Amino acid sequence: PQGLYPQMLQAIFARLGEPLLIQPMPWKRALLRGAAGEVGIGGIYRNAERIKLFDYSEPIFEERLLLYVQQDKPFAFAQIGDLHGKRIGVIRGWSYTEDFDRAVREGRILAQEGSSDESNLRKLASGRLDAVVVIELAGQRLLQLPGMGHLTALPQPLSINPTFLVFAKQADQRELLQRFNQVLRDMRQDGSLQRLVQQATATP
Repeated sequence: PQGLYPQMLQAIFARLGEPLLIQPMPWKRALLRGAAGEVGIGGIYRNAERIKLFDYSEPIFEERLLLYVQQDKPFAFAQIGDLHGKRIGVIRGWSYTEDFDRAVREGRILAQEGSSDESNLRKLASGRLDAVVVIELAGQRLLQLPGMGHLTALPQPLSINPTFLVFAKQADQRELLQRFNQVLRDMRQDGSLQRLVQQATATP
């Protein structure tokens, strides 16, 4: 596992003195195993449905979700209604925002699920989608790949979402989450968390 969240979680759990095994897996499987109490999930959003299932840490990061389009086929975006009728690439199993998810359920947004941001962006590059929702940090990296040079992000974010570490309520990890939160606050205060974020997100 590479990227920001593995590095953040490894640093925090090292300060906690707790063992940590990070396993990459498809998002849908992570949600199922997390809800069953088998694993914790790092970097998850909060929504009404998940609050019933999981105990949440304090926010660990804030993600900007952007809409990527072909440079010669931009469109005005200021609200969810601007996406009605458009083919939008999303990640299977993800929740984006309550408004976006509702518009997808109602068939107003023609969401096309993919297994990864890269596969969705390649569909966009070939003209099979009107836009793709991607976290800004991932999008910046993926646009450096061959064949992605004619893609760009619309200026208005779809949303800016805080992310969390969660455990299923049945796993009873509230005491661990309290200690996790304290280390998180300590690292914010001493500047080490921000330094870690800058290192992990630096463009090579």
